[in-house]
Amino acid sequence: MWKKLALFLFLFIGLIISIPTVNALAAPDLTVTVSVGIDGKVKEGKGAPLVIVVENNGTAFNGDLVIDVPNDYMTGSGEAIPLDIGAGETKTISLVIPNVTNMNEGMSNAKTIFLYEGGWEKGKEIVHKGAQKVTAALFYHESKFIVTFTENPDRLGALKNSRILDASNNQIISTSKMSEPNIPVEAAGWGAADFIIVDEYPLADLSAKKQEALLGWVRSGGILVIGGYANVNAEAGIFSGYLPLTLKGSIESNPEVLNNWVGIKGFEGVIHSYLSELNPSALPLLEDEENVLIAYSQVGRGQVVQTAFSVGDDPISTAVGMPALWSKLFDTAGQQNQFSQNQHDNPRTALAHSVGRTNELFPSFKVSAPLVFGIIIFYIILIIPVLYIILKRKDKREYAWWIIPSIAIVTSIAIFAYGAKDRIGGAQIQHSAIVNVEQDGSLSGYYVESILSNKSGDFTLTAPAETTLSASLPANDPFVSTPGTIHKHAIVEKDATGSKLHLRNIGYWNVGTVYGETRLEKKGNYEIQLNVTDKKLTGTVTNEFPFALTEVAIWSGTKLIPIGDLGPGESVQVDETLKTSTLLPRKSMFNPYMNPTPVNMDDLMKMRKDSLLSFSSDYMNNPSNPVIIGYTDTQIVPIELPKAKPSVSALTMVVQPIKSEVAFTGMLSIEPEMMEMVMISEDGQTEPEPMGSAGDDYYFGQAVYNQIWRLPAELVEKKMKWTSIEVSKIQKQLYGVSILNVRTKEYEQSESGKLMKTENLNDYITPEGEVIVRIVFHDAKNGNQGRAPVLKMIGEVAQ
Repeated sequence: MWKKLALFLFLFIGLIISIPTVNALAAPDLTVTVSVGIDGKVKEGKGAPLVIVVENNGTAFNGDLVIDVPNDYMTGSGEAIPLDIGAGETKTISLVIPNVTNMNEGMSNAKTIFLYEGGWEKGKEIVHKGAQKVTAALFYHESKFIVTFTENPDRLGALKNSRILDASNNQIISTSKMSEPNIPVEAAGWGAADFIIVDEYPLADLSAKKQEALLGWVRSGGILVIGGYANVNAEAGIFSGYLPLTLKGSIESNPEVLNNWVGIKGFEGVIHSYLSELNPSALPLLEDEENVLIAYSQVGRGQVVQTAFSVGDDPISTAVGMPALWSKLFDTAGQQNQFSQNQHDNPRTALAHSVGRTNELFPSFKVSAPLVFGIIIFYIILIIPVLYIILKRKDKREYAWWIIPSIAIVTSIAIFAYGAKDRIGGAQIQHSAIVNVEQDGSLSGYYVESILSNKSGDFTLTAPAETTLSASLPANDPFVSTPGTIHKHAIVEKDATGSKLHLRNIGYWNVGTVYGETRLEKKGNYEIQLNVTDKKLTGTVTNEFPFALTEVAIWSGTKLIPIGDLGPGESVQVDETLKTSTLLPRKSMFNPYMNPTPVNMDDLMKMRKDSLLSFSSDYMNNPSNPVIIGYTDTQIVPIELPKAKPSVSALTMVVQPIKSEVAFTGMLSIEPEMMEMVMISEDGQTEPEPMGSAGDDYYFGQAVYNQIWRLPAELVEKKMKWTSIEVSKIQKQLYGVSILNVRTKEYEQSESGKLMKTENLNDYITPEGEVIVRIVFHDAKNGNQGRAPVLKMIGEVAQ
């Protein structure tokens, strides 16, 4: 019997020990592989498509796949994707990472891919094989990505020898080599692309989502080039309504037109093209007498460029001059981008540093110091002399032991209640946004929304499909954005209607902040009818939005010209005297290296407005124009906190470019502030670093820079008779200056403290209205700090 009992106990213990092993064997066995980017390539600070393949060699898995997506060391979120995969199955998941950064470099053990069985909220993380993090070949802003849609990449072989201004190299990527899941379904997925070329490819065959993604990319600043062919209108899909040309019958064009445009003798023989008609709102880039060969339509901040000839057919595609034609087309179509500020900075990071910081300051944070001090003084007076006198008269001094603590408790409660009166009732939200009114009437921009909690726990915010969500990570832990922890603070879930962002474990009376970009359908616009004659600005401005606007102003140069407040449908007369012959392109009113923070914090609303102004001029000024601005307390960006009724303080700045009619009379002096200017090193890699708040001192780290001045658009369109071009404020002890002769393609130097030209002045102005000045430093070994030269031109409109 004892032997049987011992055997039974032995078997029982063995069964217990074997249960975990059995459970382990009956578990999902998941292997993850990852491909990211366009053809495996991504650009720092830009979005990218991500394809994840999950193979299950174990039991069925039901839960969430979570990807940590850091924007920088301050912001980011995890993204949760539902995953239901049976035993022996393989599933492919396609999504878009909105922002790829290099912050994971050097963190070899970093993990950004997680699997939670039962869901991310209450489920258990399980170990998986294969890829543990998202990695990709990372490129930077000096690399230009050219993506092609063509059935045969060899048709566009000339692209390999093209050159783009300010680019160190070109990455040519053909979508014919990309699998179907790698074609992005969100605009951010095309973020790395600078140009997309369509060569007789049926875009209409792409899914509606993928076509909308391409259109969203264009609206965000992308340049789409569509070659001409007979069925282009039918096969352009969603872009058929944005084509700048209507093509008709075939014709033969003069090759000398192309030769003159590109500047070399690279085309000969017959150039087969189409008779074209310029569509409304389109602008020509190249014309052959009455026929437009290349034109573009402005779509949001981007362009749709169309040629009246095929870009892939022989003999033009194999002509010697075709690489030069591509180079000229890229530089001409994209020339406005070189005048945008802060090209190399990530606007999302700047949004968190500038607008985000001011938006997180709530009025309830400020307690009246005089009032609190007065309560304390009253308490001291009450406790010491008054209480003593009263108790002595009543002969009840023994009561002091309980009266004094009671008064102290009541006083403390009163001070606490006064300071917390705005925080106890419910959550508070401050919403700051800035939106541009695009040419097609849509609104695009950025927003920041901060929540001051009235309880601890999770908060969930929702946004529609074309509005992104990303969270600010806790500032008290400098390493909180280390991959593996981001989704524990903020996590995003997406569906067909939009996104949900869960701010997790927000403390009592803490602030949680979300950031993002948005694109909204047309909600109205400013109706602007302005004229400038002899430095006199006159006309009307009408508010066509369904909400009131306050502090409406014209932003010209670094100055705001106040107009006043405008209710819906209201108009105002403008009558102002300018210091220049035109309205000026807007420029920053603040030091680019300091937040526009007032000396005191009494006016938090002013701080919020100043941060919006600063961010707008530095990161949303492409192309650079004079603009009209106004503020509304209507929350335009639809970010919501469901199942809650928080108090909301909304501030939205609405910006729209101004195109005024300018009547030029008599002799004109084109001052430096009337022109846009950009400086770039000769190799196209770096810009000088501004020094100080005046904006005219720089640190020059390279030996040679090209300074490009652009005339006002109103003058480029007119036939001018120039009398002088002067480059002054030259620091000849630091550098020498020369000016490009466009006709001879040679730089002509200055031997004195200024450079003056008075003859054949059109030889120094490009067809696009640019004057190029070269700066060569005498000694660039340790860099130089100095003042940049300025350009001034004098002339008159030819009669």
